[in-house]
Amino acid sequence: MSTPPPRRYDDIAPRAPEGEFALASVLPGAGPLELDIGFGRGASVYERATLAPGSRILAFEIKSKWAFKVAERCEQRGYTHVRVLCGDVREILERTTDHAVVQQVSVHFPDPWWKRRHTKRRVVGDELLDALARLMVDGGDFFVQTDVPDRAEIYVDTLRRHPDFELVGEDGRIDENPFGARSNRELRAVEDGLPIYRVLAKRVARALTPG
Repeated sequence: MSTPPPRRYDDIAPRAPEGEFALASVLPGAGPLELDIGFGRGASVYERATLAPGSRILAFEIKSKWAFKVAERCEQRGYTHVRVLCGDVREILERTTDHAVVQQVSVHFPDPWWKRRHTKRRVVGDELLDALARLMVDGGDFFVQTDVPDRAEIYVDTLRRHPDFELVGEDGRIDENPFGARSNRELRAVEDGLPIYRVLAKRVARALTPG
C-alpha cells in the first residue's frame, strides 16, 4: 500500500477573500461580532463558541496547520457561528470595508520574537490598532495577554499612546480573562503556575459629527 502524500496545509487552510471585503460576507448574521486572534491549537475558539452561541466569532491564526485543523473541528462540532481565517490578521483586517461592527477582540500571547530587531514585527502595534479602531464599536473591548512581562509593558504603552483606545483602570491590568475563552498556552501557564499578564482597553467613543 502506498503512503498518501503529506497534506500541504498552506494550500487547504481557510483564507479570507481576495481584495476588499466585508466581514459579514465571511460570517453573516445578526449576533455580536467577536475577533479571536492567534488561537493556536484552538482551545479559546472552542470555549468561546460554547460560552457565546449567539455571537459570531471570527478567528485568525497565521499558522496554516492549526487554522485548517481548528476550522475542521469547528465544522465537526457544528459551530456554525464560527469562521476561521488563516493569515496575518493585520493584512486581512486592512482589506475590510466595515466600520463599527466588532464588539470585542482577544489577542492570545502574540509576538513570539525575542530579539530587539524584531520589534517592528509586533502584532499588537499601531497597524493592528488602527484597523481595529475602525472596526470596533464605541466602548468595545480589546483584550491582550502574554506571559512575558516586558511585552505587557509594551502593550500598555502602545494602547496608552493610541488616541482611539483607553486603558481600563489606571494601567489596563486585570487579573482574569474577561471572556472566559482560554487559549492552550493560557491553560498550560495556569497549570504550571506561571504568571500571566492581562491588559484590557476600550474603544473610545467617536466624536459626534454635526448633523
